[in-house]
Amino acid sequence: MLDELNDQARADYDSGEFSTALAGFSVLREIRSRREGPYSVKYLEALHNSVRCMSMLEMWDDADLLCSELHSKYVRTLGRGQEVTVDVAKHWAWAMVHRHDLRPATALYLTTADAMWDADAPGARRLIGAAAVVPDARPAEMVWRGRVDGVPIAHTDELLAVLGAVAEQLAEHADAEPTLTLDGLALTG
Repeated sequence: MLDELNDQARADYDSGEFSTALAGFSVLREIRSRREGPYSVKYLEALHNSVRCMSMLEMWDDADLLCSELHSKYVRTLGRGQEVTVDVAKHWAWAMVHRHDLRPATALYLTTADAMWDADAPGARRLIGAAAVVPDARPAEMVWRGRVDGVPIAHTDELLAVLGAVAEQLAEHADAEPTLTLDGLALTG
C-alpha cells in the first residue's frame, strides 16, 4: 500500500499535480515517521519530496519548517556536501529568500557552497553569487572570519575571491537586475 501511494505521489509530481503529490507525500511522512522512525530513509525521502512540492507551490513558511528538520538530519547523518543535503539547503535558502530572511539565507548559501566546493565548484559559485547579491548581510565579512554561524569554512580564500568577482560583475552591470533561482545566482561569464 505505501509503495503504491509513493508511486502515485511521484506520478502526480511528475505530471505537475503538486498539491495532490504533496498530500500523498504528507501521508507517507506521517506513516513512515510512526512506523519506521524520524531518521528512516523512507521517511526522509517523503519529507524531501514534500519540500520539493512546497517549493513548487510557493509554500515558503511550510517549506522553511520542513527544510530546517530535514537539513539538520542530513547534516548529522550525511554531511553538508552530500547531494541530498545540498538540494535541501537550496530549497531552504530559496524559501528564506522569499520570506525575506536574507541573513540566514546568505549564511546557508555560504556554508553549502563551502561544503560542495571540491565536488561542484560551478554550483558553489552560483550559491556564492546568491549570497553576494545580499550586501546588507555582509557575506564577505561572514566568510573572512572563517566561520559562518558557527560552521567552520574550509575554502575561505576561494569563497572570498568569488564574492569579490561577483561584486565586480554586479557593479559592471548595475543597470541589470541579478537573476536568482533555486540554484543560486544565474552568472554570466
